[in-house]
Amino acid sequence: MDTKKVRALLTAVDLGSLTAAAVELGYTQSGLTHMMNSLEDELGLNLLVRSKNGVHLSPAGQELLSRMRALVEAASDLETRAEQLQQKSSTTLRLGAYSSVARQWLPSVLAEFRRVCPETEVSISVGGIPDIYEGMRGDRLDCAIVSYHEEQCRGFGWVPLRNDALVAVLPLGTHLQEGRFPVAGFSGQEFLMPSDGFELDINPVFNTARWKDDPQVLYTNLDDAAIVSMVAHGLGTSILSDLVMQGIHDEALAAPLNPPAWRRLGIITSERGQNDRNIRRFVRCAQAVIGRMYRERQSI
Repeated sequence: MDTKKVRALLTAVDLGSLTAAAVELGYTQSGLTHMMNSLEDELGLNLLVRSKNGVHLSPAGQELLSRMRALVEAASDLETRAEQLQQKSSTTLRLGAYSSVARQWLPSVLAEFRRVCPETEVSISVGGIPDIYEGMRGDRLDCAIVSYHEEQCRGFGWVPLRNDALVAVLPLGTHLQEGRFPVAGFSGQEFLMPSDGFELDINPVFNTARWKDDPQVLYTNLDDAAIVSMVAHGLGTSILSDLVMQGIHDEALAAPLNPPAWRRLGIITSERGQNDRNIRRFVRCAQAVIGRMYRERQSI
């Protein structure tokens, strides 16, 4: 039922005139009369008694009066709450990120974003690849910093940020070849696969045409620091990324791979989110801050 018709009827009853109600609501008198007729046809009842002195409710209209007012009040409450939620969503950015991104990049990015958009709150959800992509598909996140995977990224906008080198995580003292660890060196070794879908970044390293390596993979549910600690205690080897290893590599050796491998980090947005002002500003802040961050490191 169209609550606009019910609201118009109540206005006409309160004012005692279809003409006055039409003026009040901005309708033509013929348009308002058509709405009243349509509402009565929809309910199968005569709700109004029309006379040269104006309008008043019929007995059926009197019987339904309290319910019609309740319906209009409920619709008004619904509209008000929806507007409040729209205003809240427009000033809150729901961001997903890996823990390594949250640790190494987000403090600087969010400081810049707060300077540019001080009125916008940021809600951060940290998770792995499956969690973040599911959060985007379920509309629980507005955008996210993740690694690119063609299958997962379908239907989303993609803004590249930086290629994050994958590194071998090895016990201290492991022999390297010209400072690098050959991918073939993982063959036959116990390999600790990080949790949260990291295998989507790592498996391509072992699936190249040149290296058909077959490490003994042990799937874990460990965080990054725990993986490094396990390796340091001689319980296997692993692959993490340069970003992950920053600040937690003292216990183990982090060595570049041969051949080199990367995960492509960037920002995904929904189709709707690509036109959102807050998301566009966040993307620009991330690009500027991360670009500046790595230029400064190279100059040191």
